[in-house]
Amino acid sequence: MTVKIFVIVAIAGSCLCHAQDTAAGGVTFRSDAQLVLTGFHVTAKKQDVKGLTAADFELLVDGHPRPITLFEGTQSGLPIEIVLLFDTSGSVTGNGLLDEKLFRDNLLAGLPDVRLSVYSFGGSPKGSLHRVSGPTSGPAILIRAFQSVIKKMPGEASFELGSPARDSPIYESIVKTLEDCSRNVQAGARMLVVVSDGRPGGELDPAGAAHAAELAGIAVYPLVVGHAARIAAFEMESAAPLRSGDDDRTFEVRNVYRKKLFDEAEQQTADFAGLGEATGGRAYDPPVLNASSARGIIHALADQVRSEYVAGFSPEPGSHPAAHEIRIRLVGPGELKLTGGARTAVY
Repeated sequence: MTVKIFVIVAIAGSCLCHAQDTAAGGVTFRSDAQLVLTGFHVTAKKQDVKGLTAADFELLVDGHPRPITLFEGTQSGLPIEIVLLFDTSGSVTGNGLLDEKLFRDNLLAGLPDVRLSVYSFGGSPKGSLHRVSGPTSGPAILIRAFQSVIKKMPGEASFELGSPARDSPIYESIVKTLEDCSRNVQAGARMLVVVSDGRPGGELDPAGAAHAAELAGIAVYPLVVGHAARIAAFEMESAAPLRSGDDDRTFEVRNVYRKKLFDEAEQQTADFAGLGEATGGRAYDPPVLNASSARGIIHALADQVRSEYVAGFSPEPGSHPAAHEIRIRLVGPGELKLTGGARTAVY
């Protein structure tokens, strides 16, 4: 199996609130006369737009305008946390596509003032998610956490993802990680980074992961690696001559089957990468993941952090908490594009 690694980075305004488990297993947010925050970006011709004010936006709760009681512009100084989720299943580590040093060295050097959390899933035991390290900015702790991902050493906490156990439960792990990291109620910008081959061994449920991201107010940034190599391998195999002992019919059947598997993998890649646009994020697909491309991606993510806006309001607690849809809308020039700014809060 040709392997790709995805790195998903999600940026969101968290809320000064209490996490609440829902009957469906997701986590929404219970706000008690505090703040509900949501993060978003504004671009014009794919370039970030800075310098906007609260007057350029409208905050809607269940479709009705509400006063914006907190507004932070770009480079606001809000606390930033990056949550990294690594897929350590055999299809990733066995093909040498997971080099934690690229992320460790470039993240620590490129974002020195950011706290990092580290999670992993896949491999042994199957069907488990591990929190290797909670949010910290300590280099020694983070170096040990990154090493623990590769060596699959015990972390701070483990979470079962259901039965039957799968080797690469990508979407289940995304949902559970969102639930767990959302219990940290510190306000600020939060990113979720998931490193995976994008080939789910569990449920194929990108819609469920996107819904969980909306509940958490987190956008997803898929980074596809190994994709170009897989395409090149397929094209080379398709152009190969007849094998010894093959006839034309056998050759055609083999190529049709190979094309079927390739198309299925491509669709899985597209579905997974689509989490970016579906949640207000962005997908990355470098030809190769090395020190140079990793630095470029980290710098791009840093720019995302610096160009994020955060808006919030003070909800009025009801006697019977209910889910409310939060949306940010631009009221400025029409050529501007807003991404993100959507979430669900319970109060």
